[in-house]
Amino acid sequence: MNKVLALTLLTVLAVAGPALAQGPPPQGPGGAGGPGGPGFHGGQQPGPAPEVVLKDVLGLSDDQVAAFKTLLDARKQAADTLVPQVMDAEKALADALKATSPDATQLGTLLLKVQGLSTQLEQAAETSRTAFAKLLTTAQQQKVDQITSLRTSLQAGEALQRLGI
Repeated sequence: MNKVLALTLLTVLAVAGPALAQGPPPQGPGGAGGPGGPGFHGGQQPGPAPEVVLKDVLGLSDDQVAAFKTLLDARKQAADTLVPQVMDAEKALADALKATSPDATQLGTLLLKVQGLSTQLEQAAETSRTAFAKLLTTAQQQKVDQITSLRTSLQAGEALQRLGI
């Protein structure tokens, strides 16, 4: 029986380990500056609100900005509901893993709960991104693609710098 428990625990740890190693979820689907995170809707970050910047850079109409704000509000509401649930479930999983005699069934249940909630959070963010893309004209979407490409290049440059290359 101890071998079965040990094998089950190892399996759960192999699956849950990466999720636990990541630490708590970002402070919103977009992380810092995303809905639910600092910098969202006038948080601590200096400068104009992200909606104002995007309106200017992409040339969004007032109707597009209004629709965009509605999308952001819906995503923030989903994050405000789901992020605390994910954090509570991750804490419960971590606590269960620390138990002297962890219950494999409980660990599996908690792991599935964490994964399910995380998936819901990712789906809310993806729904928001897809709906935002549908608001844009072709020219505006091309600008978003250029910005995204530039962001990826900047991240790669930062990685190279940290490696001393």
